[in-house]
Amino acid sequence: MKSMSGSTLRQLLPVGALALVALLTPKSAHACGGFFCSATNPVNQAAERIIFAKNADATVTAIIEIQYQGPSTSFSWLLPISGVPMGKDIGVASNIAFQRLQQATNPQYNLTVRVEGTCDQRPDTNNRGLVTGSAGNFAPPPDAAEGSGVTVEASGIVGAFEFAVISLDPKLKSPADAAVNWLGANGYDVPPGAPGLFGPYLEDGLNLLALRLKKGADSGAIRPIALTYPADKPMIPIKLTAVAANDDMGVMTWLLGDSRAVPQNYYALELNEARINWFSASATYNQVVTEAADDAGGQGFVTEQAGPTSALANVVWSTGEEQQWQRLQALPAGDTQSYNQAVQLYAQFDGFWEVVTDHVALPPGVTLDQLKQCPYCTQNLVADAGFVAALETDVVAPVKLVQDLIAAHAQITRLYTTMSAAEMTVDPLFTFNADLKVVNNVHTAERVIECSAGYYQDEAPWRIELPQGGVIRGGPSDLGNWPAGFASQPPNFAITRQGESGTGEVLEDNSGKIKSAIASYSDSVKAPPRRTTTSALGGCSMSGKPGSGGWALGLLGLALLCGRRRNS
Repeated sequence: MKSMSGSTLRQLLPVGALALVALLTPKSAHACGGFFCSATNPVNQAAERIIFAKNADATVTAIIEIQYQGPSTSFSWLLPISGVPMGKDIGVASNIAFQRLQQATNPQYNLTVRVEGTCDQRPDTNNRGLVTGSAGNFAPPPDAAEGSGVTVEASGIVGAFEFAVISLDPKLKSPADAAVNWLGANGYDVPPGAPGLFGPYLEDGLNLLALRLKKGADSGAIRPIALTYPADKPMIPIKLTAVAANDDMGVMTWLLGDSRAVPQNYYALELNEARINWFSASATYNQVVTEAADDAGGQGFVTEQAGPTSALANVVWSTGEEQQWQRLQALPAGDTQSYNQAVQLYAQFDGFWEVVTDHVALPPGVTLDQLKQCPYCTQNLVADAGFVAALETDVVAPVKLVQDLIAAHAQITRLYTTMSAAEMTVDPLFTFNADLKVVNNVHTAERVIECSAGYYQDEAPWRIELPQGGVIRGGPSDLGNWPAGFASQPPNFAITRQGESGTGEVLEDNSGKIKSAIASYSDSVKAPPRRTTTSALGGCSMSGKPGSGGWALGLLGLALLCGRRRNS
């Protein structure tokens, strides 16, 4: 079949510091952490992480991580949306939730070890050379001016952000220009190229949600945003991200629903696991994903995990943490103990030190930075009566929100890819397919040590049996080294197009080619030489090749020879 690979132009366009995200249409939900950036205030967008949940009431909830480095005064974030999210429909989540969810669903490539046969035993050890275990695992504005064509539909404060939702008069010749004028007049940093990028979304009648940091807020206070809105299917408007995308930028999304999620207008990629170094999977995995995505023209996702959400019941917020939180709430208000307990439990959580700033009086001469470095160095700090309530609102609830969202849905799917700017030409759309099987994020291959006489265990030949099929042979000198020639194999085991039912259409099947290449390599691997062993009874020696037909005859001849020497 003709290769799906294409040349990739990788370019980073330096413009102003503005975050731009398209997030809601009546038919599709949009979300992404796309940013504009300037050369002097670069945005760190090494990877994008998004959680989507398809809810039973015809809405979608999106939790979007924002990654930003630069002055807080230069930060702004725009999301074209349908409707006007208010109250419970917009809030903040927690980076801790993303970290825990990612860790629990990361791909793992485990290489177990089994000994076959019997090796010679070293005089000084019983288990020399036996290695077991894993090979590596893997972020209120003023009213619009009259006649501007802009209406402020809602405004308020959520976490460290001020937000406003504006609508544009459909009679405007250029709604994007009108939005940019309003943004500039209200202190948002908007680059010259912005109208051309979000103009098509506004021309479709979307509103614009604008967020910026509150006065005095540090950029370190930026947190994931949670939004719920009417929509049928999640979509990432990746075209907007192209402005500030790093080369081979990671895009990771979790999708929650009643069944497994699939990319509807992107390819579904199954990695060739022979390309992954099973001795050190974390060192090679991302490169294999990048090459697999490039093989699909830059528009494909790997399904890294898919299955019941029950497996993640205590991942983001555990039963034990809930019990600890209940005990903290029961402590007397406004005392030292509640502060000390809170530091122990939540010092690493988003928003914690902002709560301390507002509810714990520091002694003269002690700064918040000093307190962060040594939370217990200042004795008898007392939290005021509102401390625990603020912890619940700003620190604990944003973490629990993600766990509750997971619990409210039957299935979770994790998809991952990498993309460069020139590949971001189609917005990925996702749907759900009840006909597809679960995908385990834990992959296990077995290394079988082929023991026999003439080998200590760490000298014996071995073979690795891959889950996708194929046997890779090696010896002691190959241990830890993956065959260099495998880099020329296709990165994808298979590429399919998937939809809302069925198992999908196979567009590229490389399984035969891959297995043939593995077999050719293994056939070329020579068995390591056997040791020459001197017998204590007559000085007889033994040597040979594993599995050779002459080995049994050699043993018989050796026995006869030794017998004659003993009788002479």
